[in-house]
Amino acid sequence: MAPPAAAELVVPAAPALPGEPGAPPPPLHDRDVAKRGRPGPRAQGAGARVLSLGVRAAVMAAAVAIFLLFAAASAVLLLVLVVAARAFPHHRGSRYRVPPRGPPSPPLRAGLSPADLRRLPTFAFPSPPRDGDRAPSQCAVCLEASCAGERWRAMPACRHAFHAACVDRWLARSPACPVCRAAVAVSAR
Repeated sequence: MAPPAAAELVVPAAPALPGEPGAPPPPLHDRDVAKRGRPGPRAQGAGARVLSLGVRAAVMAAAVAIFLLFAAASAVLLLVLVVAARAFPHHRGSRYRVPPRGPPSPPLRAGLSPADLRRLPTFAFPSPPRDGDRAPSQCAVCLEASCAGERWRAMPACRHAFHAACVDRWLARSPACPVCRAAVAVSAR
């Protein structure tokens, strides 16, 4: 066989680059079909779209039903807790007590009366209290040092001594010695 003539020789053209006119379209994938709206290798018919819409509706209905089920269970639990809280009395240590209605009761007086305070013995510093006890150097109520000429009061039972003004305020609230808590007994004169 004879070699072909020069005119008969056909050289294939270089392939066209993507995007040039005359280039073949790239192969389509499923994600490309969804973006561009072109049917891919698997064409979706009207029946497939209706089926997809039905599945979506069923999933949404199931999600709403589950949400309503949990909401109803929460409401029932809250109702049970409210009924139980009202049925049982409050604990003794509750911070949220409502004060009783009615006239306020008079405050209880736990300390000594002013007449009882006047009956307690006093002395002027630096003279020591009777029975040879040494003179106090500091008041245990106000923690100030004793000075000459101050009025001091000695407790009858324990012989502890304090500034008269300091211990009188203490004894008006509590009928006990501020140091040892011995009961303060007032003798009738």
